[in-house]
Amino acid sequence: MSTSAVFRTLTLSRYRILPSCQCKVELLKSTLHSFSFVRTYASAGPARRTGDDKIPYRIVRVVNSDTGKLDPPARLTDVLASVDLKASRVELVTEDPEPVVKIVDRRESYEKWKEQKKAFRKGVKAGEQKEIQVTWGVDAGDLKHKIAKARTELEKGYRVDIVIAPKRGQKLPKPDEMVARANEISSLLLDIAKEWRARDIQKTITTMSFQKIPS
Repeated sequence: MSTSAVFRTLTLSRYRILPSCQCKVELLKSTLHSFSFVRTYASAGPARRTGDDKIPYRIVRVVNSDTGKLDPPARLTDVLASVDLKASRVELVTEDPEPVVKIVDRRESYEKWKEQKKAFRKGVKAGEQKEIQVTWGVDAGDLKHKIAKARTELEKGYRVDIVIAPKRGQKLPKPDEMVARANEISSLLLDIAKEWRARDIQKTITTMSFQKIPS
């Protein structure tokens, strides 16, 4: 058989046209297979964060371990080259609005992931809601405490609403200052959570809803 004939035979076998009834059967099998896969994956608990050379981006931003802020964009290959990958791991913490990575202790990362799976098996219900309230004029120390509390609840699998509201006797900030404060709070949770729905912005109160990024 010639090369062209073989190619034609293989092409036809790959893109064969099925009778309508057989198409329905094939579609049903495919749907059931996908459903089975999803159930199996979900029951296994949280997956570990994508890390190191498995990160599918060429340019990333690194969460600075000293300041907690984002460093300028860098090549993933340069980031990996700057890290002792035997002791540390580069983890993808978010992809939206841009790829952000964090350098973590490899062993601690693994132990943390095991604890998350353990909590999952104990039946912590993802989606349960917690609420944390802060004021527009919150001081740095109190904000740090509230953010730490939010992190704790997020790690347990809860969704967390952070409500920023006025305090009696305090001057109400301007609208642009409110936006800046909300963005500041959101940035402090960037490495662990994302806002899963649009902010509820009222005249004097802003509510932000966070859920943990799958790790």
